[in-house]
Amino acid sequence: MKKVFKMVNLTVATAVMSLAFVGHSFAASSTDFTDLTNVAAKDKIISLQQSGIISGVAPGLFAPNAPLTEAQSVQLFVSTLGLNLDAVRFEKELKATDYFTNADDKAWYAASFITAAVHNLDLPKSLDPNQSKNKEEFTHQLIRAIERIGHLPMIKPVLVDMKDKDQVSEEYSGSIQRALSYGIVKLNADGTFNPKQIMTREQAAEEIFNAIQYLKAHSNNSASEIMTASQGVKLIAELLGKDGTDIQIKIDPDAKMTRESFINLLMQTLKTSGKLPMINIQPIDIKDNDQIDVEYSGSVQLAIVLGFINLSDEGTINPKGELTRTVATEIIGKASEYLKAHQKPSVAVSYGEGAQLISKALDLAGSDIAIKVDPNAIMTRESFVSLLVQTLKSSGKLPMIKPVVIDIKDLDKVDSSNKSYVQLAASLGIVKLSDENLFKPKDELSQTDAAEIVNNVKAVVERFPSSK
Repeated sequence: MKKVFKMVNLTVATAVMSLAFVGHSFAASSTDFTDLTNVAAKDKIISLQQSGIISGVAPGLFAPNAPLTEAQSVQLFVSTLGLNLDAVRFEKELKATDYFTNADDKAWYAASFITAAVHNLDLPKSLDPNQSKNKEEFTHQLIRAIERIGHLPMIKPVLVDMKDKDQVSEEYSGSIQRALSYGIVKLNADGTFNPKQIMTREQAAEEIFNAIQYLKAHSNNSASEIMTASQGVKLIAELLGKDGTDIQIKIDPDAKMTRESFINLLMQTLKTSGKLPMINIQPIDIKDNDQIDVEYSGSVQLAIVLGFINLSDEGTINPKGELTRTVATEIIGKASEYLKAHQKPSVAVSYGEGAQLISKALDLAGSDIAIKVDPNAIMTRESFVSLLVQTLKSSGKLPMIKPVVIDIKDLDKVDSSNKSYVQLAASLGIVKLSDENLFKPKDELSQTDAAEIVNNVKAVVERFPSSK
């Protein structure tokens, strides 16, 4: 979707603007709500109402036991974090439906939906404003929001044993564990969390109140904070929905990151996670290219091509500049947009499917390709390339050129019987290596990989004479 707004000096640490939210007495003497008798979170609800965070469903009514809707949830996030559009200049009027397909542009929640999207709160585009919110969804989105906007310091939570952890969706488990560590939520007396339970308005208000208290004590208000390696890892891990332990860094976790080192870590992590295609890029003219470490150059070039970073008006990127949180958050936001726009299911290819793809690419009958394994077995990159090159030879379509030996760093991981086929495929340009000259032979073959390889072989066959 085309951007229809420009960010102008947007305040990043807006969470701390909310510190006045809980400035009133917790035991306020009066309230407009008349339905809070015997409600456990009464004082917290009163405080949030006095601070302008929450409102009722009707004059004098808060409806503590009513289910929380998606629309109410988004409004809560925006109000809690003090988010607004004061620092945004519009090129045209924004609509909630620009970001959320099921929204109503004339509904009461429209402005909060736009605000949440502009501030990149990472909410599902397909959310239904009128649908009830369950506990794990609300908790996950709240934690992600306060961590991103409030710039909470990186923690490694002590895992809490939830008796019903098998009922927690995998993508929400990390956020819920951190919510428990932050003290924003607590387990029930029996040790359960009830992740699928529909959230009530009272429960939501209590989590919001606890989140604000945690932000007051721990939020970092400096948008110009220089990021450490561990903080950079945390941002990248959040982008991928991981806990950070899978991301390896070879420097002191407390060392300050530079722009180039962060970009390199991000791009390498995305590649090894299979989130980026292996593509050949046309190098961009960077005026301060001589200041970029050689080992980071490929990552920087790819980040520019994919739109993760932009050159300055002078055509520079300031690679040695210390990485501020503002810049890191902006890069992660652009990476997130790219991944969402290019998200494709990573479906593994079976031997039977691989044989069909090769037959179609080389204009052969499917029966001409003999496979000696279960047709339903999953192919690796190595096995697919081996079958492809062998088929090229047997069909007389193999180009008659002298191959150049390519330095494949992980060639030792290729089975000895397949090494010559992989070398030949790399030499002919049928397969592309990573920036580190890796082939990744044992990786499962995805539909994307297979399509790229067969397209390459078609071009090679058309370009060079064959032995036929």
